[in-house]
Amino acid sequence: MKKEIDGYMTLEAAMIFPAVFALVIMLLYVTFFLYDKCRMTQDLYTAAYRQSIVRGKSAQDTRVDTSDFFMLNSCSAKTEGGSEITASARGDMAPALLTGTGDGGAAWELSVTMKARKTDPPQSFRRFRRIAAIAKQALEK
Repeated sequence: MKKEIDGYMTLEAAMIFPAVFALVIMLLYVTFFLYDKCRMTQDLYTAAYRQSIVRGKSAQDTRVDTSDFFMLNSCSAKTEGGSEITASARGDMAPALLTGTGDGGAAWELSVTMKARKTDPPQSFRRFRRIAAIAKQALEK
């Protein structure tokens, strides 16, 4: 018995292949987005930590390099000092699959904030040594 419709496999492949290809491309975009988020989190953690251990009342704002992210279109970062250091960054990524060829379209926004408490390590070590010396003298008596 001969099939009545020849080429049905070609038709099915023509409809399924673009959907699978679009899914793979979207998964790649998601992995790029997560990679940029991980890198941004690491950079902001480092900036907040470096600013938190600076001695003195006010520390210079630590610069975060935002020119090196993989897929982010626009990115800005800032750090704010005080008793609690806040480092934050914001960027966006517009996947070409969602935006098409034009400039408009959906954009994925990425925002990361890291906080660190201001510390003074040398003062903490001196205080610990002083308390340890007092405790040692108290035990000897």
